Amino acid sequence: MKTLKIILAAGCLVAACGCSTSPIAFKDSSVPVPQQGFTVMGSDVTGSSDQIWVFGFGGSLSTQQHKAYKIALGKTNGADALVGMSIESHGLVALPFFMINTISVTGTPVKFNPPQAK
Repeated sequence: MKTLKIILAAGCLVAACGCSTSPIAFKDSSVPVPQQGFTVMGSDVTGSSDQIWVFGFGGSLSTQQHKAYKIALGKTNGADALVGMSIESHGLVALPFFMINTISVTGTPVKFNPPQAK
Protein backbone atom coordinates (compact mmCIF):
# COMPACT_ATOMS: atom_id res chain seq x y z
CA MET A 1 0.00 0.00 0.00
CA LYS A 2 2.83 2.37 0.81
CA THR A 3 4.36 1.74 -2.64
CA LEU A 4 1.03 2.50 -4.29
CA LYS A 5 0.81 5.86 -2.47
CA ILE A 6 4.35 6.74 -3.59
CA ILE A 7 3.53 5.82 -7.19
CA LEU A 8 0.30 7.88 -7.09
CA ALA A 9 2.14 10.86 -5.58
CA ALA A 10 4.83 10.65 -8.26
CA GLY A 11 2.13 10.39 -10.95
CA CYS A 12 0.41 13.52 -9.62
CA LEU A 13 3.70 15.43 -9.70
CA VAL A 14 4.35 14.37 -13.29
CA ALA A 15 0.80 15.31 -14.28
CA ALA A 16 1.28 18.79 -12.80
CA CYS A 17 4.34 19.41 -15.01
CA GLY A 18 4.38 20.39 -18.64
CA CYS A 19 5.64 22.71 -21.31
CA SER A 20 4.15 25.10 -23.80
CA THR A 21 5.17 27.19 -26.79
CA SER A 22 3.11 30.06 -28.11
CA PRO A 23 3.67 32.92 -30.54
CA ILE A 24 3.48 36.38 -28.99
CA ALA A 25 3.86 38.60 -32.05
CA PHE A 26 4.89 38.83 -35.68
CA LYS A 27 6.22 42.23 -36.76
CA ASP A 28 7.46 43.70 -40.03
CA SER A 29 10.25 45.60 -38.29
CA SER A 30 11.53 46.39 -34.81
CA VAL A 31 11.55 50.14 -35.66
CA PRO A 32 9.99 52.24 -38.44
CA VAL A 33 11.93 51.75 -41.68
CA PRO A 34 13.16 55.03 -43.23
CA GLN A 35 12.20 55.94 -46.81
CA GLN A 36 15.69 55.31 -48.14
CA GLY A 37 15.30 51.62 -47.26
CA PHE A 38 17.78 49.17 -45.82
CA THR A 39 20.43 46.59 -46.65
CA VAL A 40 20.10 43.01 -45.37
CA MET A 41 23.19 42.13 -43.33
CA GLY A 42 22.83 38.37 -43.08
CA SER A 43 20.53 35.50 -42.34
CA ASP A 44 18.07 35.29 -39.44
CA VAL A 45 19.41 35.69 -35.91
CA THR A 46 17.78 34.62 -32.66
CA GLY A 47 18.13 35.96 -29.16
CA SER A 48 16.51 34.62 -26.02
CA SER A 49 16.00 35.64 -22.43
CA ASP A 50 15.09 33.32 -19.55
CA GLN A 51 13.19 34.09 -16.40
CA ILE A 52 12.06 32.00 -13.42
CA TRP A 53 8.55 32.55 -12.08
CA VAL A 54 7.62 31.41 -8.57
CA PHE A 55 3.99 31.64 -7.42
CA GLY A 56 3.22 33.83 -10.44
CA PHE A 57 5.93 36.39 -9.70
CA GLY A 58 8.95 36.75 -11.94
CA GLY A 59 9.15 40.03 -13.74
CA SER A 60 7.99 41.83 -16.83
CA LEU A 61 7.52 40.12 -20.19
CA SER A 62 8.30 43.39 -22.01
CA THR A 63 11.70 43.60 -20.24
CA GLN A 64 12.36 39.99 -21.20
CA GLN A 65 11.42 40.71 -24.84
CA HIS A 66 13.71 43.75 -24.93
CA LYS A 67 16.66 41.70 -23.61
CA ALA A 68 16.05 38.98 -26.21
CA TYR A 69 15.82 41.63 -28.98
CA LYS A 70 19.10 43.26 -27.90
CA ILE A 71 20.84 39.84 -27.84
CA ALA A 72 19.58 39.01 -31.35
CA LEU A 73 20.52 42.45 -32.72
CA GLY A 74 23.98 42.22 -31.14
CA LYS A 75 24.80 39.06 -33.10
CA THR A 76 25.40 41.13 -36.27
CA ASN A 77 27.86 44.01 -36.00
CA GLY A 78 26.50 47.30 -37.35
CA ALA A 79 22.86 46.18 -37.62
CA ASP A 80 20.30 48.93 -36.96
CA ALA A 81 17.16 46.80 -36.65
CA LEU A 82 15.50 43.45 -37.29
CA VAL A 83 12.88 42.89 -39.99
CA GLY A 84 10.47 39.99 -40.36
CA MET A 85 10.47 39.49 -36.60
CA SER A 86 8.77 36.75 -34.64
CA ILE A 87 8.52 36.64 -30.86
CA GLU A 88 7.73 33.38 -29.08
CA SER A 89 7.24 32.27 -25.50
CA HIS A 90 8.43 28.87 -24.30
CA GLY A 91 7.37 27.77 -20.82
CA LEU A 92 8.32 24.81 -18.66
CA VAL A 93 6.04 24.31 -15.68
CA ALA A 94 7.23 22.22 -12.75
CA LEU A 95 4.34 21.95 -10.34
CA PRO A 96 1.63 24.59 -10.35
CA PHE A 97 3.79 27.25 -8.69
CA PHE A 98 7.14 27.14 -10.53
CA MET A 99 7.79 28.07 -14.17
CA ILE A 100 10.81 28.77 -16.36
CA ASN A 101 9.85 31.14 -19.18
CA THR A 102 12.00 31.80 -22.25
CA ILE A 103 11.23 34.56 -24.74
CA SER A 104 12.82 34.13 -28.20
CA VAL A 105 13.12 36.90 -30.78
CA THR A 106 14.04 35.95 -34.36
CA GLY A 107 14.53 38.33 -37.28
CA THR A 108 16.72 39.38 -40.21
CA PRO A 109 19.35 42.01 -39.30
CA VAL A 110 19.42 45.12 -41.50
CA LYS A 111 21.35 48.38 -41.77
CA PHE A 112 19.52 51.51 -42.87
CA ASN A 113 20.76 53.10 -46.10
CA PRO A 114 22.08 56.67 -45.80
CA PRO A 115 19.79 59.41 -47.13
CA GLN A 116 20.31 60.28 -50.80
CA ALA A 117 21.60 63.78 -51.57
CA LYS A 118 19.18 65.86 -53.64
